[in-house]
Amino acid sequence: MSLDLTGLGNYTDEHKMELVRASLLSGKTLKLITVQPGIKSAATINALSSTDVWAAGACGFSAEGSTVLEQRTIAVSDIKKNESICLNDLEAKYTQIGMKAGSYNEELPFAQLYSDEIAGQTAKFIETLAWQGNTAGAGNMVLADGLVKIIDAEATVVTGTAKAMDAANIVDAVDEMIAAIPGDVVEGEDLRLFMGHSEYRIYTKALRDANLFHYDGQDGADFETYAPGTNVKVTAVGGLNGLARMFLMESANAHAGTDLLDDAESFRLFYSQDNDEVRLIQKMKIGFQVAFPARIVSN
Repeated sequence: MSLDLTGLGNYTDEHKMELVRASLLSGKTLKLITVQPGIKSAATINALSSTDVWAAGACGFSAEGSTVLEQRTIAVSDIKKNESICLNDLEAKYTQIGMKAGSYNEELPFAQLYSDEIAGQTAKFIETLAWQGNTAGAGNMVLADGLVKIIDAEATVVTGTAKAMDAANIVDAVDEMIAAIPGDVVEGEDLRLFMGHSEYRIYTKALRDANLFHYDGQDGADFETYAPGTNVKVTAVGGLNGLARMFLMESANAHAGTDLLDDAESFRLFYSQDNDEVRLIQKMKIGFQVAFPARIVSN
């Protein structure tokens, strides 16, 4: 992909014009779920579960309980992004005012702003990929399978509700999701009901309209609020925007795999003397998985 300047006229007098970086939602999901580093291609999530069987006291030994060791594979995709910018193309535009004198241009005049934009776009991409990735899909989302596809493929996932996530039904839909939590999960730590921002706004408005709670100035400040009377934190994430889906689980149950934690936050922006252009190289490995599908409730 190259720099597109077709939306700019040739330079006249635009000294007061400033580039404004697009406002993007920061990636949130990876801050909440389990991140497993050090994966070059694939690794296992090692899970242990046991049945708790007791019996009346008596002589002898009768083994009735059992412990199961399971493994689920988390595979990472090796992905990259490359861009190039010919600095000569900037000389006829208003961007010339930030360029150094002389014909040997080697510095991008808006490098910091460009870097901030790339970082924001990367955060949004990973957030969306975490949920909506589908290797059988299209566009950027084909690079890895996300949590929606992975969870939907598991037969042991609990179905919580079939109600629409609209103003008339969303409170009942959330209540049904919570009521469907398996008994051994209901006291789990950090139980979250993930949904998109639109559905979150519909839900919190429905609660306000029903006078089920009032705001203390902090509740909902980060698109998170506890469902009244429960230990479930309703959490809006950008990756579920537009899907009308909900997933209730312990945050640690969802996993993201990567090679190096810093890869998703770094890139290389440099001047290539051989090609006489500024180049961007961004590379990372990323993949997703869940450890215990039977502990997840989905609509």
